[in-house]
Amino acid sequence: MKQSVNSNFFQVEYIKFTPGGNDTALVLTKNYSTEEKKAINDVILKYDKSIEQVGFVDAEQFPELQMAGGEFCGNATRSAAYYYLKGQAGTIKVLVNGHDEINAGVYENGEAWCEIPLYHGNDVIIERESGIYQVKMNGMISIVIREDIAKKYLQEKDKLKEFAVQFIEKYELRENEAVGVMFLERNNKLKIHPVVWVRNINTLYYETGCGSGTTATAMVEAFLKNENQKLEIFQPSGLAITAEITIENKQIKKAVISGKVHTDNQIVNVNILKVRTINRI
Repeated sequence: MKQSVNSNFFQVEYIKFTPGGNDTALVLTKNYSTEEKKAINDVILKYDKSIEQVGFVDAEQFPELQMAGGEFCGNATRSAAYYYLKGQAGTIKVLVNGHDEINAGVYENGEAWCEIPLYHGNDVIIERESGIYQVKMNGMISIVIREDIAKKYLQEKDKLKEFAVQFIEKYELRENEAVGVMFLERNNKLKIHPVVWVRNINTLYYETGCGSGTTATAMVEAFLKNENQKLEIFQPSGLAITAEITIENKQIKKAVISGKVHTDNQIVNVNILKVRTINRI
């Protein structure tokens, strides 16, 4: 498959998916270098400012997802499952970032789901301060700020990214692949306000939807109550992602997220300036 436009550029194709309102671009070829992935990520985010993250898939090979920043992303994994299954009900395994083989699929009702790769240790969930919890998952750290504490920060929503960076610095988390800070709001329903930073591509977004943050929030609920949880958690988009957590003796055994994924399946082409000599046929 030729992907060159001229001696200075190469062309990539992607499809936009919207899982829980969290616009995600899946590039339709995955064999790029780290430098190329970052260049592709930067161009796509600039070309379509609604897109918040970029992943890479390849329909001609075993189901696999690679994220531009190497982070784990539940919503991108759900989108990849939806892509590989062509939106039809079924179950597959998706290899994520070359090391986590994730169970994922599409339910009969059309909702896409995936398991979350769990970290196993004595520090999966720790209370950093009263009402503020740190949740460790493979490829992601989340700070969950419960609603009574988050209330004062949500009074200045335009500063949430600034507040999130303050927490990342305070807890010395910049060595992690990705860090999400979840500001919780609870009226008649539970809602998160997620800010996510990805180290390798240096992006910081107040996301319209966050699967990992949804999972972390539900994990904290399960941990505090020491019982299984199935929670519908609303996103800034106004849409919901459902998290199902299985817990035994304060140990998280399984986490699954699910929800609608929307796409028009339109293939978008963008030209990328070469960052090194490329000879791809």
